[in-house]
Amino acid sequence: MKYKPRILVLTLSFGAGHLSAAQSIIGEFQKQMPDADLRLVDALADCRFLFRVFYVWTYWAMIRYAPHLWERFFNSRIENRDEQTAPGWMWRKGCRKVFDEIREFQPDLIVAAEVGACEIAVIARRDNLTAAEILNVITDFEAEPIWVKPEISAFAVATEQVKKQLQSWGAKKEKVIICGIPINESFAKKYEANETKLRFGLDARPVVLLMGGGMGPTRMDEVAKMLLQLGENLQIVALPGKDKTAEMKLKKLSNSATVTINVFSWTSLIAPLMQTAQILATKPGGVTLSEAAACGLPLVLFDAIPGPENANAAHFVEAGAAFLTKDSKDTAAKIIRLLQDGDKLRQMSESCRQLTRPQASRKIVELARQKINLTNNKDKILISPKKLSVSRRALAAWRKLKRQENLRSFFVLHSKRKKSAEKVELLLPEVEI
Repeated sequence: MKYKPRILVLTLSFGAGHLSAAQSIIGEFQKQMPDADLRLVDALADCRFLFRVFYVWTYWAMIRYAPHLWERFFNSRIENRDEQTAPGWMWRKGCRKVFDEIREFQPDLIVAAEVGACEIAVIARRDNLTAAEILNVITDFEAEPIWVKPEISAFAVATEQVKKQLQSWGAKKEKVIICGIPINESFAKKYEANETKLRFGLDARPVVLLMGGGMGPTRMDEVAKMLLQLGENLQIVALPGKDKTAEMKLKKLSNSATVTINVFSWTSLIAPLMQTAQILATKPGGVTLSEAAACGLPLVLFDAIPGPENANAAHFVEAGAAFLTKDSKDTAAKIIRLLQDGDKLRQMSESCRQLTRPQASRKIVELARQKINLTNNKDKILISPKKLSVSRRALAAWRKLKRQENLRSFFVLHSKRKKSAEKVELLLPEVEI
């Protein structure tokens, strides 16, 4: 019987980027290892309500209403070299279905495509729910110490800078491999601009693509409003993703005499649109910037979330591929200035292409096969996941019992010592001080 390796790609869908990266990795596994048993799990999809309130909504509230507070919080995590974003018990209670799936599926490999996914995978290993190897995939141009755990078999990173960061926090050099950030295979194809324009009802005017990162927060509507007021001859294609508030605000805007705005809540045709547009104005998510790099699309960046998105923006600005703007007026002004300067636009496009790593997904899967040795399963014992799950639970129960016995032994010993001390006190003569 031929052994089919079991691979679990785990992420948390904070915005569209992490989920998109996970889907790209799954797609590449299907190409390279068609016989593998693959599962893609979003830990936030079935998390408990209270977990969503305290872990997810608190995060969104901070970055939307108190970004400076989030910046201080994130920086303190790095300075203090925090080992977790949430206590272990909170992950176990809040994402119980994920742990149940790991125990039932018994993967050979867990690919963690978000820092919380890394924490879940490590907890599952430490709780003896799985013996899976863990591969971390970091989808930004900056990391944090939480990614570094002794259980991690390998790290797939975007740049040498991220590699140095992880090494400074204790990751072994040979475990950290520069692969790039995984993007959809559609970005490797070439699309005809006229066909894309016809499909989306666009005309011959320059296209400004406006994106907000999938779930916000963003000032897309303010940027669009400024572009409508400036009167340049162009058309806006706005993609608010899951940010319903942004979508509602954008749809309230009316076309001007020279500018039209087209709002699409969701589309899978990101690659054709990026290849058709002249400029992308967006929040600097790592996956979005990597997609733009694959298309050689100049960037005007706004609303960076403090932390990794600041590092993402800095990486592209330093390479001459992007402008980072301070407010909506500045964002719109930079867009207009670029449209009027064809030489600068071409220069930025070329700089952007220099940053692309279109084979990132392929390299990540190759890394998995080399580091985790999934190609050689001849010596694996074929035990059904259900039976293996039972044995894991039995082992966990035995270890728990041992801990209880050790604890009981401690109290017995402590009690004996206490009684001995009391006997000694009775024998000692009273001394006046």
